[in-house]
Amino acid sequence: MRLFSDVSSSIADPYLRHAYKLALRGEGATAPNPMVGCVVLKDSRIVGEGWHERAGGPHAEVMALSQAGSETSGSTVYVTLEPCAHHGRTPPCTEALIAAGVDRVVVGMRDPSEVGGGGGVRLSAAGVDVSFSDDHETFEELNRGWLSLVRDGRPWVTAKVASSLDGALAARTGVRTRISGPGSQPVTMRLRAAADAIVVGSSTALIDDPSLTVRSDEGVDAARQPLRVVLARTTDPGTASLFSDDRAPALMLVPRGSTLSSAIGDEVDVLEYPAEGTLESALSALGARGIARILIEPGRELFTALWNEDLIDELVVIHAGAVVGVGSVGMYAGTGTDETGELRPRMKAVEAAVVGDDAVTVWRRMR
Repeated sequence: MRLFSDVSSSIADPYLRHAYKLALRGEGATAPNPMVGCVVLKDSRIVGEGWHERAGGPHAEVMALSQAGSETSGSTVYVTLEPCAHHGRTPPCTEALIAAGVDRVVVGMRDPSEVGGGGGVRLSAAGVDVSFSDDHETFEELNRGWLSLVRDGRPWVTAKVASSLDGALAARTGVRTRISGPGSQPVTMRLRAAADAIVVGSSTALIDDPSLTVRSDEGVDAARQPLRVVLARTTDPGTASLFSDDRAPALMLVPRGSTLSSAIGDEVDVLEYPAEGTLESALSALGARGIARILIEPGRELFTALWNEDLIDELVVIHAGAVVGVGSVGMYAGTGTDETGELRPRMKAVEAAVVGDDAVTVWRRMR
């Protein structure tokens, strides 16, 4: 996702651009399905529009065709993702488009999944004129999480950290330290709202005891809350408030068959991953539950593990205008240089902004 820029502004076709903005209305609610927007055009007028609101609900094409009613015959349909050609929770969108008598379908990007792909071929075989946008990367931006599930079998990982000017996450080990100012709180809430799950390590859960909820500026919990996940290997974080506050669903992610796994009471929802597995296998266990986008708010130990396994797809750093000094807990506990002492850049900056008294930078993994 982009925090400070409108990616859709680069879409040349105004109706595809509008479909893109419609798709964004489903952000945070469609997993394991993609976000999709659709516009029906007849005689240069928009006669129907729709978006995929939630998993299990009507697809964007069906919603738009329903709104267009009798005016679908001879219309042009603009949709951000290639219409599906398979029976899932709902019938194929290709059949709905064919039955509606549309003349043309303009598509933002092809569906790369084995299950849903091939809708363009089916439409063409039925006599519908199908064309695809040349700018598929813009439409991929819309569904980074879903594409990560399809291609890698794990969620898209956004990590968010608050850091002092000298790179500290906390004043010292085991002490909760508020680094960022209140002006950057909307950034955290925006990231949480877009995620299917929010993940922290057991140390963060116990030391900071965070709520990990999405809240308004007035502190009121949002109606829709992501799943809250605590990643634990040896330390039991079961006393953290998030497991008993009923503000949002929560689970503990633990190695299968571990002592910790057997010691957890029935009152805590537990998800296991292979005991011999890496951190990636733990994230894949979340992906198997249909979780497409996760926000990790890591301490140094978890951030180091994520970096070492190259699992951070996107990194958001909130920079506070203060220094912590001697004894502080830095962001990374490993070695970031090669044998010659040269840095090994892995991420590139894609956005930056001033929020309140803090600065925010957004980084993406180099491909």
